[in-house]
Amino acid sequence: MKLSQRKINRFMMWGLGMLLLVRLVFFLPDNTNDVVERILIWLIFALSLAFLGCIMYKDRKKINKYLTLYKDKTYLFGLVFLLEIGLLIKNGLGFNQLYIFAITFMALIVVLFSLILPKKVSKIFDISFIVIYTIYVFGQDYYYRIFGDFFSFKEYGTIKEGLQFSDGMYEFSILHVYIVVIGLMIMFFYISEKNTSHIKLSLRAIKSMVIYPLILLFLVNINAQFPVNLARLHLSDHYLYTSVFSKEKFVSRYGAVNLLFKDGLETITPNFSTKRDIEYIDEFFNNNVKLHSDNEYTSVFEGMNLIFIIGESFDSIVVDEVLTPNIYKLKNEGIDLTNHYTPVFPRTTCDSEIIFNTSIIPSIQDGPTCYTYNSNSYSSSLAELFNNEGYKTTGFHSNYKEFYTRDIVYDGLQYDNFYGQHELYLDEIEKRFDSTFFEKTIDYSISEDKPFFSMLLTLSGHSPYDASNIAAEAHYGEVDAYYGDSVPESIKYYIASQMETEVMVGELFEYLEDMGMLDNTVIVLTNDHYPYALDQEDYESYKNIEEDFDKNEGVMYIWGNNIEHKEVTKLTSSFDFLPTMLNMFGLVGDYSNYVGNDIFSDENDPIVYFKDYSIYDGEALYELSSEDIPSNPDIIWIATDYYEISRKILKVNYFKKE
Repeated sequence: MKLSQRKINRFMMWGLGMLLLVRLVFFLPDNTNDVVERILIWLIFALSLAFLGCIMYKDRKKINKYLTLYKDKTYLFGLVFLLEIGLLIKNGLGFNQLYIFAITFMALIVVLFSLILPKKVSKIFDISFIVIYTIYVFGQDYYYRIFGDFFSFKEYGTIKEGLQFSDGMYEFSILHVYIVVIGLMIMFFYISEKNTSHIKLSLRAIKSMVIYPLILLFLVNINAQFPVNLARLHLSDHYLYTSVFSKEKFVSRYGAVNLLFKDGLETITPNFSTKRDIEYIDEFFNNNVKLHSDNEYTSVFEGMNLIFIIGESFDSIVVDEVLTPNIYKLKNEGIDLTNHYTPVFPRTTCDSEIIFNTSIIPSIQDGPTCYTYNSNSYSSSLAELFNNEGYKTTGFHSNYKEFYTRDIVYDGLQYDNFYGQHELYLDEIEKRFDSTFFEKTIDYSISEDKPFFSMLLTLSGHSPYDASNIAAEAHYGEVDAYYGDSVPESIKYYIASQMETEVMVGELFEYLEDMGMLDNTVIVLTNDHYPYALDQEDYESYKNIEEDFDKNEGVMYIWGNNIEHKEVTKLTSSFDFLPTMLNMFGLVGDYSNYVGNDIFSDENDPIVYFKDYSIYDGEALYELSSEDIPSNPDIIWIATDYYEISRKILKVNYFKKE
């Protein structure tokens, strides 16, 4: 008996459902990476392609008719596929079974939406889509090369800041030529097509239009990954789609076209917080009290001053006994955290400032913290802890204070004052020299009348790393004479840019000693992020970096005349800075309020958090959306909780200063 095409399709559809059911019940990832489950995944994918192929074969005459009738719309479909595949391959995002169905679904939605629009409006929509989508893919690839992730429209507020320091960061890519050529070709063919397709809505037309999107939506869900349990929620492709917790993973599964529309809609949709969020946070803190016992460094700096220097793009490759003796002094006379990480979050420097000052995970999904949540305040911030002890708290940066809305953010961080370029009377040349910047801060940063906490954010180490960087050019001759041809030019210019920070630290030591304040002042030097604008091939080769996450290995030197040199090999991160200062200065605060931990305490497991919802435990990197299980599975629960709780804290302004 010969089976009808309809029965075959129905049989294949039920078969897909049964295979998925078997996988869900028996073979979800459970740390075994079961071979059977791998076979099931590929079997479901193959059967999905066969199912789609059978339906298309059955409707081949109708499809051929549509391709002829709606020829102009096929160019939109082709544009999506050609650019998506190029972006995927060039950036090595890897193949995912969900991907092909997801981009086909969205491309079809775009085409169908265009078809129901009035002809004139449809033509405007089509041309706009071709232009916008081409520019979007080009921009995403450029952004991904620099930051290793894709951008969100929610970051629109930081575009001006990003462009201000983008000189010398563009790098030619064959994909960019490909994108431009494809975009121009599609535009040419579309405009050459005189007819603008249109469908008059009717019950029959609607029925005909929705069948393929529904089939594709079914196949998307059939091929999606599902979570093992709530602790591994990030394994779920459905969770990925609703939360977009990792834009890189989102693009690798759903394509840039889905990110374009989903991110665009979310950007214009208000973000509401609820009473339920506050209750969730209350319950979390009630059930997760962090214990902290006194240790050998408790109150060791009590009553002393603190100068906290955040070195722009600073890296350990700069430190040298001859070339940078003052920074070398910080490292080799103070406490050197030799296994320290400064993870890069979506808005780099301003996110690091949030981490150092609050020890909470900055916004990943909802837009830059320094814009989306710049009106938040923090009663548990580091500055407020010092304020409570009668300290003068001040922040400094040599760029204008409105950059990254620091004029608003630092009020919320509870600093008494924040001084930028204009308040320090720095011109456009002076602001690029850290030594000049420090000289202009002295009257405000160092107080003889009361204890002080001053945070200085440097600028000289910022890109570009070539002769156009006037701070780097000023010191290049010295660096070139020292290293000769043994170091790549980009590395020499990078080190030369950091020489201004070395001069600044030297002047700081000299001034404190002259004022008789050296014994009563603590100096901490760290970095805001790795030098991502430096030629990455040169950087990775020079530093022997094997894994991308290793780039986040930063520095933190804690120097005080009253402590002995010590190398701390324990895993630490920028999240640990605040609770460590809380302990060392004998401040009054609640350790439970912070994601990080006092580095000298052994009561909590060290974890480094990254922007893509991956964590590092000192042994290996684990993605919360991966099947791998750490040797200590509890850190999955801990990390999942802190990612979620930090997001809610920002949304409801939980630590608001009354």
